[in-house]
Order: sequence, then C-alpha cells, then structure tokens
Amino acid sequence: METDEVIALLNAHKYVGESYVLIRELKIYLNLGVNHFNPRIRIKIWKSSVNSTEPYHFTVSHNVRTPTQAGPYYPSITQAATESEAIHQAISSTKAYLVGAIDQGHEPSDSWLIPNDDF
Repeated sequence: METDEVIALLNAHKYVGESYVLIRELKIYLNLGVNHFNPRIRIKIWKSSVNSTEPYHFTVSHNVRTPTQAGPYYPSITQAATESEAIHQAISSTKAYLVGAIDQGHEPSDSWLIPNDDF
C-alpha cells in the first residue's frame, strides 16, 4: 500500500483517532566544523492527516543539552509542509545549540546528546 492509502485506511477506521505513518528513517553524522566531533543522530519522518497543511512530522533520536542550557532542548515545532522541510528542521533544531556552545568556547562532548526516550 502507498502511504496515502494507509493514512486513508486509518482515517476511516472507527477505533483510530489519530495516526502517523513512518515514511523514512535517516542516520546522519553532523558536521559542526570541529575536528573529531561528528555526532550521529537518527531522524524519523512521519506523515499524517492531522494537519493537512503540514502533514509531515519528525522525531530525533537525541535531544541536546550543552553547558549553556539549563535543561535539554526538545523541538517545539516538529511539523512541516514537505518531507524535505521536516528533515531540514530536524537537523537545524539539533545543531543550533551544539554550534552555539562550541562558538562560546565549550569543548564538544558526546554527553551533550541525550537519548530521546520517545524515539
């Protein structure tokens, strides 16, 4: 079945209130411009009919907590109009705090990546 057919099937099911269909999982290594620090993250891209103008959603394997943050950063906007936009947002939301801490002179560490229990 095609993704949209699965979504339509789930939408028509009387016992399904909301659904997300996994359409892609990516494994990437970030290039943050620092030697020997290329953190690996995974991204899942989902498609849903919950928001017809932004049907794509993402989850990331790790949340970021650097020395410049009081707690881990959880992306607040995880939906997008296109799959490519969702991928871009997932990467950007992860790298922003990493680059910020590095730019402030902190030594990069794998401990900055906190596993996402919901991944």
